[in-house]
Amino acid sequence: MPELPKMAPPLQAILMSELSRGNSILSVGDWPPHCRLFVMLARPFKKKYAVVAEVEYAAVNDPHYWKAEYRYRNGLECLACGF
Repeated sequence: MPELPKMAPPLQAILMSELSRGNSILSVGDWPPHCRLFVMLARPFKKKYAVVAEVEYAAVNDPHYWKAEYRYRNGLECLACGF
């Protein structure tokens, strides 16, 4: 399992919730020019999380990429989930 990343607090809360629900981290890196920090979870998000200021949710549903994502500050950081 990759090292636990340090994300912005709203995304870190979602990440920790997902890990406690049995999801796992598939990869950690960046995705220039879109994300400085990109974290991919192995499975779909276990629940829908309320978005707060500076966080957006998007259902991507593209099998070449991922199912959904939470973006912080217009993509500065991204937490995505697989199918």
